[in-house]
Amino acid sequence: MILWFYLFIMDSMTSEHNPRYISTPAGLLLMGFILSMVIPAVQATSCGNNPAAEQLANLIRTHENQQRPELICNTTLNQIAQIKASHVVTSQNIWHHAGRMSPNQLLRHHGFKLPKTYPLFGNQVEALAGGEASVDAVLNDFLNSEPHRQLLLGEDAFFQAQDQIGVAFVEAPDTDHRYYWVVIIADERNHTIRQNPVVDVDPPVISKKKSRGREIKEKMYRRKVRSRWR
Repeated sequence: MILWFYLFIMDSMTSEHNPRYISTPAGLLLMGFILSMVIPAVQATSCGNNPAAEQLANLIRTHENQQRPELICNTTLNQIAQIKASHVVTSQNIWHHAGRMSPNQLLRHHGFKLPKTYPLFGNQVEALAGGEASVDAVLNDFLNSEPHRQLLLGEDAFFQAQDQIGVAFVEAPDTDHRYYWVVIIADERNHTIRQNPVVDVDPPVISKKKSRGREIKEKMYRRKVRSRWR
C-alpha cells in the first residue's frame, strides 16, 4: 500500500501538469517523508524463501540452547540457500557438493566474503536435509545430529563467531525426497578463530531415503574424523 502511494505521488509530481513540483521545498519535504516509510519496507530482509523456511530460521535463532548472542537474517545467504536447494533438486541427491562446488566455494562464488580461516573446499556453513515435510521434524533431525547441532546452535568458538543466517525450503513432488531444506550460517568478519580438527570433513546430511547414495551416515562421518586426526 505504501509503495503504491509512493508511485502515485511520484507520477503526480512529475506529470506534465506539475513538472517542477518535485523540486520545490514542499515537494522535497513530502518526498523525504514518503521515502522514510518506503525504504525500510523495501530493505526489510527475510531469513527464508517462504514461511516454512522463515519459521525454521526463527526457531534456530531463538532456540533456548542457541550459543550465539545474535543471529541476523542475511539476504545474500538466503539467496544462496535457494540456489543450493535448486542444485540439490536437480541432482536428485542430497549432498554438500551439489552444483559442483563445496559450500564454502558456493558462498564465495556468490559474493559472500568468508574469512580466510574457512578452507576453500570445506563446509563449515551448511546443513542439508530431505524428506521431512514439517519444520519441527527437520529441526529435530538436525539437533539429533552432533555436527549439525554444533553448526546450528554455535556449540564451539568457531561456530559462535557466525552471526548471519539464510534458509531455503523447496518442495519438488516428482523427486525421491520431495522436501528439501538448506540452512546456511556464516560470517564475514576477519578473525583468527579456527575450527576444531574436523576441518575438511563434510558433516552428514539428513535423509529419510533408505538408499542414501553419496550421503554420509553419522557413524561413517565419525569414523572418518577419528581416522584422519589420530
